[in-house]
Amino acid sequence: MIGLEVELTKSLNENHKIIANHWKRFNQELRIRQVKLADNWLKFGVTKKVDDQYFYLTAIPKKLEVAGFSEEALKDGEYMCFEHRGHMGLLKSTVNNIYKKVIPESDFNIDENRTVIHYEEYDHRFLWNKPSSLIRIYVPVKNA
Repeated sequence: MIGLEVELTKSLNENHKIIANHWKRFNQELRIRQVKLADNWLKFGVTKKVDDQYFYLTAIPKKLEVAGFSEEALKDGEYMCFEHRGHMGLLKSTVNNIYKKVIPESDFNIDENRTVIHYEEYDHRFLWNKPSSLIRIYVPVKNA
C-alpha cells in the first residue's frame, strides 16, 4: 500500500483530531495528484507503534507510484476482524470497546510488541456519518 503518515501522541482525544485532519489532507493529496479510485475502491488507516512512538498511515492499495507517498506493507498473518457500523464519531468508542472489553474477555492472543496495532479498512460501504456506514477493523493476533 502507499500513503501518508503522521505522528500521533499518547492522548486518544488529541489523536482523534490528528487523524481526522490527516484524512482530510490525504484525500486532498489524492485529488491534487489526480489519483482516481475505481468503483470498488479501498482505503486503509493503519495505527502503528515504533520505538514507543505512535503513527497513523492513511493509504490506498499500491497499484501505481504516487509522488510523495511512502510504501508500506502489512505483514501476512492472522487478524481478528471487527466491524464498526454507523456514525464516524463513534469509531473511537468502537475501538475502545474492542481493546477494553472484547479482547480482554476473549481468548485472542495479542502480541503486545507488534508494530501494527490495528488497521481500518474503508470501502464502498463506508458512508461517513450514515447509520449503515461500515468500517472493518483488523487486529493482528498471534498463533496459539
